[in-house]
Order: sequence, then C-alpha cells, then structure tokens
Amino acid sequence: MIIKFNKYIKLWQEFNPIDLSLDITPSNSFDPKRALAKLGFNKQRIGIMNRWFDVITPSELVRKRNANDGYYRVIYIQINWESGEYYIGKANRPKWSELKRYQGSGLKFSSKFLKHKSEFVRYFIAVCKTAEETEQLEASIVDKDILSDEKCLNLVAGGGGTSAHPSIAETSVKKRQYMKNHPEQFKPMLEASKKAFRSGDTPALRARNERIKEVMGADKYREMSRKRIINWKKEYPEKYAEARIKLHERIKTPEVQAKRKASFEIWVKKNPEKYKVWQEKLINSRTSEKAKEKRKASLKQWSKTHPQKAQEHAIKRAKAAAMKLSKTVSMIDINSGDVLQIFPSQHAAANWLVNNGKAKNMNCVSSISQVCLGKPCSTGYGYRKKAYGYGWRFSK
Repeated sequence: MIIKFNKYIKLWQEFNPIDLSLDITPSNSFDPKRALAKLGFNKQRIGIMNRWFDVITPSELVRKRNANDGYYRVIYIQINWESGEYYIGKANRPKWSELKRYQGSGLKFSSKFLKHKSEFVRYFIAVCKTAEETEQLEASIVDKDILSDEKCLNLVAGGGGTSAHPSIAETSVKKRQYMKNHPEQFKPMLEASKKAFRSGDTPALRARNERIKEVMGADKYREMSRKRIINWKKEYPEKYAEARIKLHERIKTPEVQAKRKASFEIWVKKNPEKYKVWQEKLINSRTSEKAKEKRKASLKQWSKTHPQKAQEHAIKRAKAAAMKLSKTVSMIDINSGDVLQIFPSQHAAANWLVNNGKAKNMNCVSSISQVCLGKPCSTGYGYRKKAYGYGWRFSK
C-alpha cells in the first residue's frame, strides 16, 4: 500500500492498517508477517524523490546506538498528515530521552510544529556512525530540487552545523544568500514584514525594535538603520523625498513639538553634563567661520531662487533692527522748555514734521539727530539747539 503526500514524498506500508483493523483474512490462514503487523510491526518505507528508505522503529533504533561514543546519529523526516508538509533533519544525541524530545530546529518547521503538533508524525529513516556521515547523507537528500517544493519546510540545504560549527556571521550570510536565491519562498513573510513596518507606530513594532537593540547594541543598530536609509534613498529617491517632506510637516505640528520639548527637558535633567557639552558644541558650530560662510552661501543661493521673499525678509529685518535700536524722542517748546510731544523714534518725529508741513521730506531726521546728540553747528559756532522751530532730546 502506498500513501502519496505530495509529488516528492510517499509512504509504503506492507499491509493496509484498515484491513488489519477489520481483519478480513480467513481465520484458518496464518501469515506470520501479518500477525507481526497487527502487533505494530507493519513494515514501512519512505520515498523521497523516488529514493526509498526503510523506516526504523524506536525499538530497532535503541539497539542501533553507536558503540564507540554512545550517540544516536539519525536522519528523520517529519510529515504533516493533514497538509502534506514535511521537514527533513538530522540529530546527534547522547541519550534516548534527548533524541525523543528533540523534534527539529528549522525556523519555519518550528513555527508550524508549535501550531499543528498533533498533525506531525516523525519517521526515522537512517542511522549513521559519525556526525560527518549524517551531514553527507542529509546534504544528499535536502538539495536545491527538494527545497523548491512549496511543501518543504527546510529553509537551507542540508549538510552543516554538526562537525564544524559556523560562526553567527557565516550562518547569517548563508541564510541571507539563500533568501536572495529563493525569494518566492519568503515572499509572504516579506510582505507581512513590510505591512508591519508601514502600519505606523505600534506596540509590537516598538517591542521588536527593542529586541533588536538588545541583541546587537545601540551603535550597531544605528549603523544598520543608517545603511538601510541610504540604500532606500538610492533605490527609491522619489519616495524618499516624499517621506522627508511628510516628516518635516509632521515635526512642525504642535503635538510633535510639545512631545519633542518634553523629551528634551527630561534628557537635560538626566544628563546635565552632556547637555553642557552639547550647548558648547552647538554654539561653536554656529559661530565658526566655516558655519558663517556656509550660511552666507546658502542665503545667497536662496535669495536668487526666491527674490520676492528675500526682499520681504530684508524689509522685515530692517524694521526689526530699527525697532530694537530706536529711542524715544521728545519735542520741546523753545520758550517754555515744556515737552510738547513724545515720538517712539526719530523717524516717527520726522514723519510728523513732513505731515504737518514743517519739513519738505524725511531728510529732516538728520537735523533732529544732530540736536539730540548735541553736534556742532555747520557755521562752527556752538551746538545746535533747535531744528524746525523745536528743541529735541532723547526721552531717556
């Protein structure tokens, strides 16, 4: 009897279990093989890509323990009877209890096994003498052809990890290379990861980032993120520019500004020395000659591309400077010495003289300034005491 799980995996049994349970053979006939099959010794074979292996029962496997070092070195296959998925692996264990407890270490298989433990059945299909022999046999079974099967739960080709233990970096390179060569197998996983990253700020995503930081360290995590952003910028410049614009818009919102301010204040309280160093560094960077030249060149370039806005900003800056430097001026009666009027600035006083016909134009501001500052007369005799019929002095 042959049970076909999929196009690559088959199970042959000498007797049909249903027939054995019904016992449809005549009572007067006696078949010793059939009798043993009823007792649970029904001979089985596993076919993997038309390559057949005898299934080794637990009682047989116990007796085949390695006499030299006492290890059990086996090749096994885990088959899901419901879905037809399978996983082929090797095991090297010194105790029978450890071998019985060990089910497999593949990432994809482990995930499936935890969810559908009752649906998987394990078959031991080979016993080896050394660890190298298990690696060679596994490598001959789990090759690129069987990895292309969608029902196969193995992620990498067999034949590694027992006699010569690779480093974490070597293992990562091997897995990464395999994922690049077989993108179709990891497409659902990659799509799920992209969806998780694009779903926004979630507790699950924050927890994942914290786990990554704990494993690789803050500096390495920051460097990894920086490289990812650089690669993304090169591959998708338009999306990167769009993301930058959205980020700037979001940073300007009151909610984000308040959050950033609160976070910064907490950091200042916890790190006063670092904050002091940061302040000094910030001031030096802003006041250095290099920063000034860079700012000047940037402002010049911006003025060329935005001439109207540049002119508006210049007028705005001039008014602000005038307001900052201006002084209140008092207009004095020459005869009595009383204060007739107070102006916020000399320009405001000059503007009043023009509007009231006392002066022809705004050039009169220079005369007001000379009186306030007590400058000598143009004739060379004494100091100016009045202008346009009034005395002038700074209020303060």
